[in-house]
Amino acid sequence: MTRSNPRRLPLVAVLAAMSLVLELYVHFPVLPSADFLLYSPGDLPIILAAILIGPSAGAASAFVNATLFVLLTGKGGPWGGLMHFISSGGMALVIGLIARRSDKKWVAMMAGIATRVILMVPLNMLITPIYTGAPLPVVMKMIVPVIIPFNIIHAGLNTTLCYFVMKVLPSSILTRITKAAS
Repeated sequence: MTRSNPRRLPLVAVLAAMSLVLELYVHFPVLPSADFLLYSPGDLPIILAAILIGPSAGAASAFVNATLFVLLTGKGGPWGGLMHFISSGGMALVIGLIARRSDKKWVAMMAGIATRVILMVPLNMLITPIYTGAPLPVVMKMIVPVIIPFNIIHAGLNTTLCYFVMKVLPSSILTRITKAAS
């Protein structure tokens, strides 16, 4: 968010707040084998921030969401917050960067899904043993049947929701948000 438009910060704050509310109140397991991994639509406003305002706005929204979620709930602690920020923020950065250069938002969203999955494989191997105390071989056995599918589902649902929200919202509203942030 290098531009100095004073309207950018409130827009990012509103989208980050929406993201946090969704994280806090809408979450459920999507894989029976890993009911501790919860899907939440909290990335939807983060992706909107990345597309409409810019990549750094998406990353900033992800940082605010992850930090406040840990501070308010205590769930995940600092390691969970870090993983949440990297997964959502990394996805938002890629989506925002590609969306700036292409009119095909679905391409940016597909790249965002791939980014989240690619980031979370080594991150889980590195941080999950520290975070949960699970031995690395146990974590590695979870990569293909749990970690990859969960992140595909999580990112896939959020990007799909965002795509449809952007299709349903009048283009005049989307244009106003984008212009207000520039």
